[in-house]
Amino acid sequence: MDEVLEMIADAVSSLVVAITDSEEKNSLFGDMVPGVELIQQAVNGMAEAAEETVSLIDEEFVGQLESTSKQLKNSAGQLYVHAVRAREDPWNRVPQKDAIKAAKQILQNVVLLVLIEEQSNIKVLVNIAKKAAEGVRRIDEIENIKQLDVMIGDVNQLQNELVKRSQRRSEGSHNPELRTKLEDIATMVNILSEQHQTSARDVCRNPREETLRSKRSELSSKLLSAIDDLIYTIKLIFESNTKFVDLAFKWKPVRTMAEDEVTRASAILIDNLRTLPKSIESGNGPAVAREMVNAANLQISNAILVANRCQDPIKKKMLLKQIEELKKLTPMLITAMKPVLENPKDQEAQKHLESVIYSTQKASEALATAVVSSPAEIVAASGVSLARDFDSLEEAIASGDKKRAQVILSHIPSAIDKHIELAQALLETITDPGQRHQIKQSIEKLQSLKPRIIENANKAIANPNDQEARKNLSSDIKEAKHAIGQISQPYEVVSALNTKIHNDLDSLIKCIDEGGPDMQLKGVQYAKDIANSIKKQIEAAEAYAQTITDPERKKHVLESIEQLKRLTPQLLEAIRACLANPDDKEARKRLNDIVKKVKEASSNLSQVIQPTADELKEEKRKRNEEIARIEAEEKAKARAALKAAELARIEAEEEKRRLIAIEEEKKRLAAEEEERRRAPKLVVPEGPVNKAVFGAAADVAQALESKVRDGTPLGILVQLSDEIAQQMALISSFAMNGDVKGMITAARKIADTIKQVQAQAKHIADNCTDPRLKQNVLTYCDCGGNFSTQLKILCAVKSNDFNDPTAEEQLVTCAKGLSGAVINLVKSSEAATIKQRKVPQQ
Repeated sequence: MDEVLEMIADAVSSLVVAITDSEEKNSLFGDMVPGVELIQQAVNGMAEAAEETVSLIDEEFVGQLESTSKQLKNSAGQLYVHAVRAREDPWNRVPQKDAIKAAKQILQNVVLLVLIEEQSNIKVLVNIAKKAAEGVRRIDEIENIKQLDVMIGDVNQLQNELVKRSQRRSEGSHNPELRTKLEDIATMVNILSEQHQTSARDVCRNPREETLRSKRSELSSKLLSAIDDLIYTIKLIFESNTKFVDLAFKWKPVRTMAEDEVTRASAILIDNLRTLPKSIESGNGPAVAREMVNAANLQISNAILVANRCQDPIKKKMLLKQIEELKKLTPMLITAMKPVLENPKDQEAQKHLESVIYSTQKASEALATAVVSSPAEIVAASGVSLARDFDSLEEAIASGDKKRAQVILSHIPSAIDKHIELAQALLETITDPGQRHQIKQSIEKLQSLKPRIIENANKAIANPNDQEARKNLSSDIKEAKHAIGQISQPYEVVSALNTKIHNDLDSLIKCIDEGGPDMQLKGVQYAKDIANSIKKQIEAAEAYAQTITDPERKKHVLESIEQLKRLTPQLLEAIRACLANPDDKEARKRLNDIVKKVKEASSNLSQVIQPTADELKEEKRKRNEEIARIEAEEKAKARAALKAAELARIEAEEEKRRLIAIEEEKKRLAAEEEERRRAPKLVVPEGPVNKAVFGAAADVAQALESKVRDGTPLGILVQLSDEIAQQMALISSFAMNGDVKGMITAARKIADTIKQVQAQAKHIADNCTDPRLKQNVLTYCDCGGNFSTQLKILCAVKSNDFNDPTAEEQLVTCAKGLSGAVINLVKSSEAATIKQRKVPQQ
């Protein structure tokens, strides 16, 4: 498959280079179809070959292999389509760019197929190593020489296969230092294995000899350590070989035995912490304390081994920080237990113990996640844990659980400090100025919010009815969560939660396997934690999906989210059934199947959500824009500061002129307001007018002369009535001059204005409490509307006949009627308004 990969890589690279050169030179691009057909044949052949090896691939990778093979064929088909489009329109750059995109997708999927095969091989090798290690442990338990020979035979077979496969892996390493290291470790495994087996036989021959037992134990420890070093070196070789591939995140790293022990010890410690109060009540406190100390020490010692191996200085620094925290809490836990054991009714001692239990559980969980995570994922996991503490605090306060709220609050200050320390450590790995600025700003925000959160939380706990304190706390927590979200990206949160989900699912299965009286209690708690982690993982993935612009990629991400959503209720139901009856084999089978599917779905989501190169560029662009904006603001502030003294002087000089101008403006506005309130003069049209019609208009103007014109409904009504009077005056002129168009236009304006008058009048009537006055307003409303309609019809129908006495009489009658209606409407509205204004005083 490697030869095919090289051939496809060369062909794809040549195609991309040719298209790019053609675009840069603005030259005609030739027919790419023949070359694409060859790529398509090679790709389809590789995909089919990969599908034929499904039976040889570890089942964990089968789904990924089949999915990648399908995507590879689809990409090859798309490349061919784009090639045909480019041939049909060689000057069109769009299909050529689409071809480049499809070609790159082909190359990515081809590389991924090779990685899947390699991952499967490594997992098989690591499983052999762990089986050999388990055999070594069993050898230490055997004291019968015949049984020992059988076990040694099995272990030798496994170790021979392990060494053989390790040598094969070393041959494929591009790093000579790692290759030599792996060969040396394999040799050391053989040597130590022979020494350990010889020592085990000596113990069988002299079972009472403590010196021999001690020697066997020492050799066993060295051999197990060497086997674990071999596993770790294999991981390093794979990471070294794939670090140039931008798909390296697809690699599902195997865990060393030390990492496994950290997780296993954490599960034991957390299980005991959850049942500790109950164990103390039943009198088993001292025994549980010893078991917890042993588990904590086991977790710490293996975590130290992982940290010492770690080649990333930042991750090592973070691990040591987590280790020190658990080291500090372990003796504190034992100290906190003593007064409770002496006096179980001591409430203060119980509260302090619960606080230490909560902090120890959080520290153990964080360390178990950290040993198998990247620095960014460690910070993201810390952020998720802190955000969950905030949620739990608000829930406890809302439910009135004062004791629970105090326990959580006692942990939050140190949790904030720890998250800030981890974020500051992460800063050392970041060179992008925009991202550094974003994280620094978030750290400063958390530092400023910490005392406010503590203060408002204490107030809310002391007085749950203090709504202001709860509101302020909720606001502070919302800001803190936003700051946490600015430190870690959603895809980092998804990956961090994937690790926790896997750990919790493994611990759940182990809890059910071990049974015991507290099995259901522990199982329910694991189920709650798992459900919460899945919920947070889905929320983070959905938030990132909204930022994806590529429709195909967005669809792929959303499908992965939906898959996990569908599986979650099935998982919880399977857990419930299994906890209800652990002996139900069918229920256990269903649980195992759904756990496997959930792990795959969670891992798949954490893989597909990882950003593409284009998305990372877009993130960087946005950060750069933000930092440019902030820098521009800071420069503007600096310039403003330099000009502050000069501006102050100028302002002092101009203050007098400004005050004078203000006074003048006030006078001008007052004059304008007075002018606006004053009744407008009725404009007398030039030339002859119909005296009767003009007189009706003048009656309206005269009646309204003393009225107030302002923004009230009555004031607006008066202003509208002024307009009606002016239009009636124009009609008196148009009628005498035979201006048909002018009469019709004026009549229409009157009709439109009457409608506005009626709206204001009806508003006044609706708010009038006197039925008689209200009815008067409505009556004159209707009357005015009728006359305006008649006037509009009259002007339209008889506009040429106003020299006829009958037509003129009709016009005069209508004008006088409209005049009277408007005058009476204003008067009745005024009366209704006055009545209305007296109502609030009664």
